[in-house]
Amino acid sequence: MTTLIGGVLLAAGILLYVVEPVLTRRGAPVYGGDDDHDEGAARRRIALTALRDLEYDRATGKLDGHDYETLKAELSRDALRQLGRARDPRVERASAALEEEIAQLRSALRAGLECAECGHLNRPGARYCGHCGLALAVDGGGKGSRDAAARRDAR
Repeated sequence: MTTLIGGVLLAAGILLYVVEPVLTRRGAPVYGGDDDHDEGAARRRIALTALRDLEYDRATGKLDGHDYETLKAELSRDALRQLGRARDPRVERASAALEEEIAQLRSALRAGLECAECGHLNRPGARYCGHCGLALAVDGGGKGSRDAAARRDAR
């Protein structure tokens, strides 16, 4: 009798363990990674996954040395080709904007558009400092208003 009660309790526990995720509406995600919104990202992920799987197959003894080297060379070439294509348009736009800003700052330095009052580098063609509002009177020395330099030295 005790065995029968133990068996029924064990079967009930297993049944509850199996049915519990359904009753609580909890489920396991099908894919835990980020969703790939473009084909290039999906291809890069597949190429890198194939290399990882190849290493696993070698470690478990499914591949001999010659097959491993051949497949590794082929998959590595494919992965590098896919990674070489990895160009996110948002990153490229941000990079171009940053390069443009750096070029403007360099030209401002060459043109002498540094404010004598606060030292802020202004954009080419600026007539007033973008930080303190002082009028920029670019002279031959290239360092802004002499009055502002005199006020700064007086402090």
